[in-house]
Amino acid sequence: MSSDLAKVLNSNVWDSDPELFELIKKERKRQQTGLEMIASENFTTLSVLQCLSSCLHNKYSEGLPGQRYYGGNEYIDQIEILAQKRALAAYKCDPEKWGCNVQPYSGSPGNFAVYTGIVEPHGRIMGLDLPDGGHLTHGFFTPTKKISATSIFFESMPYKVSTCLYTMSVKKKHAL
Repeated sequence: MSSDLAKVLNSNVWDSDPELFELIKKERKRQQTGLEMIASENFTTLSVLQCLSSCLHNKYSEGLPGQRYYGGNEYIDQIEILAQKRALAAYKCDPEKWGCNVQPYSGSPGNFAVYTGIVEPHGRIMGLDLPDGGHLTHGFFTPTKKISATSIFFESMPYKVSTCLYTMSVKKKHAL
């Protein structure tokens, strides 16, 4: 391996790209000092960040444990089986009677799975309207077209947020 390639592969971001690292630090500070009200932007724990920045991030694994399409997944299989055992234990499910899939690849199918688990086809769901901060999977549609699978499969009833600015001074005034 050439020394240039070794340097690229083994250098820290703060050494290889200080400009990017400064922006990352600013974003981290923003996250630590702000309140995100979007579930998918929940604050990630250090242990999860460590897993995400580990060599596991380099691995592609399609299929189920022991039945992958690509080789080199023996540890990925063990990790997935461990996650399955922990999920079953968390919900107090007997592994002799239950199985589970711990492979969510996107929040969209996750949302749809929850909807189909609790609402019948063409049943009503209510979600924050997309222009007000909602998500496509909350059943977004326009006057002329149903945009998401959720709005096609269910009766979507979007709600909006108030555009009124509610400040602390207004709150104090109402408290008096």
